[in-house]
Amino acid sequence: MKYSLSFFLILIIIFTYGCSKPLEKEEDVFYEVQKYFNEIETYRCIADVTVKGNKDTEIYKSKHVYKKPDKYVIEFLEPAENQGNIVLYDGKQAWLYNKQIDESFVIKDLEYEVDKNLFVGHFLKNILTNEENILSFDEIDGKGYIILETDIPGNNKYRNKERLWIDRKNYHPYKLNILDKDGEVSVEVIYSEFKANVKVNDEDFNIETGLHYIRKL
Repeated sequence: MKYSLSFFLILIIIFTYGCSKPLEKEEDVFYEVQKYFNEIETYRCIADVTVKGNKDTEIYKSKHVYKKPDKYVIEFLEPAENQGNIVLYDGKQAWLYNKQIDESFVIKDLEYEVDKNLFVGHFLKNILTNEENILSFDEIDGKGYIILETDIPGNNKYRNKERLWIDRKNYHPYKLNILDKDGEVSVEVIYSEFKANVKVNDEDFNIETGLHYIRKL
């Protein structure tokens, strides 16, 4: 039996488009991501951070612990000269511990805004308060990711926008890029070992007992 060329073209179209999955609506994807993160009260992860300056590039690894709405702990793991140093923020003021000299002190006017921006929880606060967010999709090493982009408040030319890559299967954060006003990446964070809703108490972020908390992590 002979078939015309047009018949085979029709078959190709049917199998290519008829058997493919329907396109996801952006609002549905955004709703599912928002729902997942709204249910997270606390999380813990490892963050590999690269900060690009005008002359030098700083690279370090740290442990993040976060509790809604804006309490967090940063414990530095690498490089060796910073290992064990701590930044603890209780929502109002920061407590810093330098392990090398075994001294700690409180900073009431915290200037570590970049540290806040490194936290997924802080990124999501920006998403919820900003009406002009951008959603797109990406694939890295065969894995699918959702990308959320939003503005960073404050009119800082070095911290203008941020993009978060989220695993499409489990919604875990994978990568965060902070962009300057020219669209260049000034900070990149790679997240690993992400665990949501870990046991964290308000007392753990108390400035007076912070060191005890860190030592039991």
